[in-house]
Amino acid sequence: MATIPAISPDTSVQELLSEVMPKFAQEQLTSNPKASELAGSTITMVVEAGDSVYNYTVTDGKDIHMAEGNNDGAMLKLKVSEDDMKKMIQSGNLDMILGIQNDLNKAKLNALSNLRGAFTAEIALDDGEVIKLNAVLNGTEQPHSVFKMNAKDTSALMRKEASPVNLFMSGAMKIDGDMAFAMATQPLFT
Repeated sequence: MATIPAISPDTSVQELLSEVMPKFAQEQLTSNPKASELAGSTITMVVEAGDSVYNYTVTDGKDIHMAEGNNDGAMLKLKVSEDDMKKMIQSGNLDMILGIQNDLNKAKLNALSNLRGAFTAEIALDDGEVIKLNAVLNGTEQPHSVFKMNAKDTSALMRKEASPVNLFMSGAMKIDGDMAFAMATQPLFT
């Protein structure tokens, strides 16, 4: 995985979502050796952080388009409070936001296309605060799972330095809610 870029702690939420994220995503797509697997496909995502709502469309695994506003038909909708997004920026814990477009491939496309449900990632920061990131897949809120991890393990997961199975088996990741759905999300993180 490419290294998540260093982001100034005073970067605004709007700047992160409208400038940093699309630029990083395009860099990821350009260097992705599996981009050809995505020819003819479209992947859609929305990130909502308080009043800041941006939608992203990846076409053919190589081009990204960003627009302000919602996309009701998005395959993935990430929701985080503006305060939690600011904490993520200030603490440098942006892997869950920026790492989502890493290594896009046919397996991830299939998972994004077929999964119906939602999960919440509860990420514990070093200072004890917990950031909550909600992900809704294909507009469906149920079934629902909650993943609980610390920021270090979240980064390792998103950077492909740890597998979701190993994190779960070691106790570093706790899962509440629908276990079958939680296990079905694994292709999104491998």
